[in-house]
Amino acid sequence: MANRILSIDPSGTGTTGIYYTNGKEQEFKEYKDIYWRNHYSFIVSNINLYNPNLLLFENINFISNRTSDSLNLIRLLGAIECLMVSKVESINVLKVKEMSKALFAGKIKIKDLEYLPGRGKGWMWKGQRISLHQLEAFIVYYLWITK
Repeated sequence: MANRILSIDPSGTGTTGIYYTNGKEQEFKEYKDIYWRNHYSFIVSNINLYNPNLLLFENINFISNRTSDSLNLIRLLGAIECLMVSKVESINVLKVKEMSKALFAGKIKIKDLEYLPGRGKGWMWKGQRISLHQLEAFIVYYLWITK
């Protein structure tokens, strides 16, 4: 059985980024909405599409302020934990943010990933422009495979 991995940078009320790989193929997706249940539906639809045997997600284990946005994210994270996938694991948000900053500062490099400054540029994966949320979904995957 091929290793099918779906990696998620979840948001309860903003933008959810997704990175999928099965060893040969790689794909990025993104979803924007203000309702956490719609983000959940987007994630479930991608699970149905890709049938991953590993689901990875960026996890936060604290709430700095009790806003509806942060509570909706916590609701979404709980729902992700309960999804029917062979294996569900998470990477702490602080590790993801730390690596994101190091990449941007040029302190570390990842093959096929580069930042191109300027209008219409930004983060590029194998020549394809990706958003910050898609980058963070990839970083979740990268941190998991390199641990």
